[in-house]
Amino acid sequence: MSWPLIHRLVYEQRVRLVLELLFTAAWGFLLVALFATSDTFNRMLQQQAQMLGPVYNLLDLDPLAQWASIGLQHPLFFVGGGLFAIGMGIRAIAGELQDGSLALSITRPISRLRWFASQLAVIVPGSILLGAMYGVGCIMAATVTTHQGTLHPAWMLLAGAEGGLVLLTFGALALLFSAFSADRGRATAWSLGTLVAMYALSYLLPLWSGLEDVAKVTPFGWFRPGDLIQHGTIPWTDVAVLVLYAAVPSAIAAWRFATRDLAG
Repeated sequence: MSWPLIHRLVYEQRVRLVLELLFTAAWGFLLVALFATSDTFNRMLQQQAQMLGPVYNLLDLDPLAQWASIGLQHPLFFVGGGLFAIGMGIRAIAGELQDGSLALSITRPISRLRWFASQLAVIVPGSILLGAMYGVGCIMAATVTTHQGTLHPAWMLLAGAEGGLVLLTFGALALLFSAFSADRGRATAWSLGTLVAMYALSYLLPLWSGLEDVAKVTPFGWFRPGDLIQHGTIPWTDVAVLVLYAAVPSAIAAWRFATRDLAG
């Protein structure tokens, strides 16, 4: 890795990253605050408890944990948090090529793989931090409001970090398309189009009987934060698969970047 390059990347992303951190934290805060103050939610919870009766307690359903889980899987979280990783992935190769700055940068004493590793050194912690900030927002709102249900701070932060892994897969996919393109617009279109298609598949396929498992061809099918938020059960298999969804495209992108003709 190159520390001067990492410093440059962090400096360039200082405004975008801060804004996205504030957005994800505000999204978590507003969701929990809405849950705590909305009369509609209170009536819905009372009706649910009345319909289920004694079974409601046996099921150990925590309404606040369920709501926080829904917010973590909402498109607004993916869009608001994913812009950082996608933007950096596109900028890393295709964007720099289009601007004409990549060839100049790697003529200095820095190899292509060190260049690529420096990009990942910013994308990875940034994505995880963005996911964790959702948990911070939820915890802050749960602290200052009165609500039905509980949020365990450590479990909420871990669930947010798992959401950050999903955002990281976005960045890895953007890196992949960026490594095979010299045009920022084309790489962006392929990245966003693929992500939208995968999200639609993960949402629609479970609605058909027998196709539930097919949704797991996308990273969204491996992101189920409910048990972690409510019970603290870490889904190690899901985490491992999400890491693979980020590692494999990144490895292919690194290979392509190391061998491609930057003038082509």
